[in-house]
Amino acid sequence: MVATEKSFWKTASENWERYVFSVFGLVLIGYSLHLIYISKIPDAAIVFGLGFLSFIYANVSRFKRFKGFGFEAELWEDKKKEAEDLIERLKNVVSIYTREVILGKVAAGRFSSGPDWKAHWKLHDDLVNQHSVLGQNIDFSGIKKVMDDYFLFDMSAHIVDDIRQEIVAGKTEAKKKIDEEFGRPIKDTDGYSERLALWRDIKSKIEDPFDVSTKENLAELAQKMWVDAKAQLKNEFDVEIELEQEKLDRLEKISTLYKSRPVQITPELIEWGNRQR
Repeated sequence: MVATEKSFWKTASENWERYVFSVFGLVLIGYSLHLIYISKIPDAAIVFGLGFLSFIYANVSRFKRFKGFGFEAELWEDKKKEAEDLIERLKNVVSIYTREVILGKVAAGRFSSGPDWKAHWKLHDDLVNQHSVLGQNIDFSGIKKVMDDYFLFDMSAHIVDDIRQEIVAGKTEAKKKIDEEFGRPIKDTDGYSERLALWRDIKSKIEDPFDVSTKENLAELAQKMWVDAKAQLKNEFDVEIELEQEKLDRLEKISTLYKSRPVQITPELIEWGNRQR
């Protein structure tokens, strides 16, 4: 017990600088993530750089030479592989935290104040650019893919809902015609059942549209649902439904964007994504 305690204090006294710099670096990196979350990107980059430097100083005895954030360091041969593995793990950690920060921002306030896609894309671009400045070659394509999922959904959602409402209104009118045709009480039950089956066959909604949008082309599915329902209501029940051509044209453009991902962001698309109705 005494020997163990002496060994502990000896190790601590010989390596106290490493411990101090390691703790200091961890605090700074944690604080930089907070700054990223509140969109203070330049400040976050500085604090992150200081934190990373602290980790470098904590392990300076392992280096013969280093230049800076580009990781152009000459390591003792027996530590080279260990350091390379550490760098890769740090990149993974940075990627994970960056993903959570960005997607936390994208998901926040969606059902109250609504999305703010100008701020979301600025945060994404600032983070990617700052990591590049620090010499970190990190693949953010996965984050961009998820952001595109949200973005395409927000551009489509209000039009998809308008389509649903129009089809439901058309089906309500068609149901009235069926009831008038067969009267009360219903004498031709077979005929009534056939007509009702045709009415039920008209699809009016896409179940869980956001989940669908992460796997399929939501805009294209909504277009098809509209075309099919419009034709069925007209041919089977002589009911007309209409939707502004501008909305249909926009759905076509959004469908094309989905097929040519990743989405190239423009001010017009940001305006579409921010629109709730």
